[in-house]
Amino acid sequence: MDEVQQFLELMGSKLTRVVQKPRRLYFYIPPEEVLTVADYLFNQLGCRLSTATAQETYDGIEIIYHFSLDRKGQYFCPRVLLNKEQPRVKSIVPIVQGAIWIEREIFDFWGVEFEGHPRMERLLALHHPENLDKPLRFGRQV
Repeated sequence: MDEVQQFLELMGSKLTRVVQKPRRLYFYIPPEEVLTVADYLFNQLGCRLSTATAQETYDGIEIIYHFSLDRKGQYFCPRVLLNKEQPRVKSIVPIVQGAIWIEREIFDFWGVEFEGHPRMERLLALHHPENLDKPLRFGRQV
């Protein structure tokens, strides 16, 4: 059984809206499952966190994690939809130390609070001349 099928069988009950494309698997997970899924992908399957991205949608703030299984050329992309008014999710830094900067960037630009992050503070917009809070969401209504 390949890694994708193994992952789907093991985590299937936690996943919704699964989209399988060549070399990419996209799926939504509830925010409370982010640590379970990240731990499996990173520690059990041997993926690396390539990056994480965020966007504001009509439904909330969405984070997409991009885990790469380099030896197979396969990406696993869990998506987490957060409440727009108070976007919060557990930090994956305790599992994936390399997430420390990207979580700070998402916090800085989108206002997502990563619970348990060791340095949850502004990063790229720290010295913005207008001292914008959440600059990618500033003044926008979706």
